[in-house]
Amino acid sequence: MIYVLTALVGYLVGSFSTAKLIGRIKGKDISAGGTGNLGASNTTILLGWKCGVLVGAVDILKGFFTILLTLLLSDFNIPLGLCAGVACILGHIFPFYLQFKGGKGFATLIGVIFGFDWKFGLLVVLFIFLITWITDYIALATCTTAVLFPIRVYLSTKSLIALSIVLPVMLVVILKHRLNFRRIFITRSGETGLSQLIHRKH
Repeated sequence: MIYVLTALVGYLVGSFSTAKLIGRIKGKDISAGGTGNLGASNTTILLGWKCGVLVGAVDILKGFFTILLTLLLSDFNIPLGLCAGVACILGHIFPFYLQFKGGKGFATLIGVIFGFDWKFGLLVVLFIFLITWITDYIALATCTTAVLFPIRVYLSTKSLIALSIVLPVMLVVILKHRLNFRRIFITRSGETGLSQLIHRKH
C-alpha cells in the first residue's frame, strides 16, 4: 500500500505542467505550436530561452525533490524513493488532466538522477553536453541517459526490485523520443531557423 500511495503522490507532483502554466501566463498554448510537446525545448521554440530555462528548471526540481524527500522520509528506502521518482516522470509525460499529453520526461529524469546520486548526475550532465556538442542531436544524449540510469541503479543497489522499478519507465522515455530519431535519419536539405531547431535540437 505504501508503494501505491507513494506512486500516486509522485504522479500528481509530476503532472504539474510548468509549460502549460507558463504558456497560459504568456497567452500561448504550448501544446498547439512547434512540436506540440509540453516541455522546455518546445517552450523555448515558442516563447524564448528565458521561459524555456524556467520550465526546464521547475521540471528538474519536480523530480529532484520528489525522490529526495521520499528517501529522507523513508529512512532512505531506495526502492520506495525510485518508485516516487519514476511516478513523477510518468506524471510529467502523461498528466491526467491534459488528456495524458505532457512532456517527454527528460528534465524530470535529470532531477530524479540528481536526487538519487548527485555525483552521477553531474557526470550525466557533462555527458549530455559532450554528446550534443559532438553529434548535434540532444535526443541521442537523452536516450543514452535513459539507458545508463538503470545500469547505475543496479550497480549501486544490486537490487532487481530497484531495477524493475526504473527500467520500464526508461523504456517509455526512449519511446517518447522515437520521432526524434526518425528526424535524425531523414535528410532534409535547406532547413534553417525554427525548422532546423525543431528537427535537430528537440
